[in-house]
Amino acid sequence: MLIVSFPGMAFEGDCEWEADRRNSIQGDDEEEITSWQTLEELHNAGTVKRLGIAEFGSEKLARFLSRVNVRPQVDQVNVKDCCNVPPPLLKLAKAENIDLYTHYDCADILPGGTLRELLGQGEQGAGVLSDKKRGIDGMKGDIRPEWVVKYTAVVSDRGVIENKGYFASAQLNE
Repeated sequence: MLIVSFPGMAFEGDCEWEADRRNSIQGDDEEEITSWQTLEELHNAGTVKRLGIAEFGSEKLARFLSRVNVRPQVDQVNVKDCCNVPPPLLKLAKAENIDLYTHYDCADILPGGTLRELLGQGEQGAGVLSDKKRGIDGMKGDIRPEWVVKYTAVVSDRGVIENKGYFASAQLNE
């Protein structure tokens, strides 16, 4: 199963109703549909068996469903701030036979400072970036995260997590 999380999407608010309302105007519907069409090709080719989305509230999900050919089977929402899934989203997911998953992940998985630390010259860094203070040469410039993919491999007949990790892409501006 591949669950995609689009840029600019969050499920945040003081309560589930506010999170659902705010979510309805987030992201970019056109870019999400265009990206989804690529995922539909992977699904149709058999590369991905199940597709899902993340952080779609009831209004956003309803608009999305009306425009796609391969419907998501999962909607994963972050309930870290609001504790509950909004009733309109529960109702829509049930009517459309979409599984709702919840998570408590941080919305900003790879902040720029953390990336610099991971690639820098520190004790646990990869040592690929330069460090002027220490006189260590390496790649110079400002590094900016572009995207992060979180993966979890599950033994499906047992529900056991076999492996998990991240893939990421960043841009180095010299």
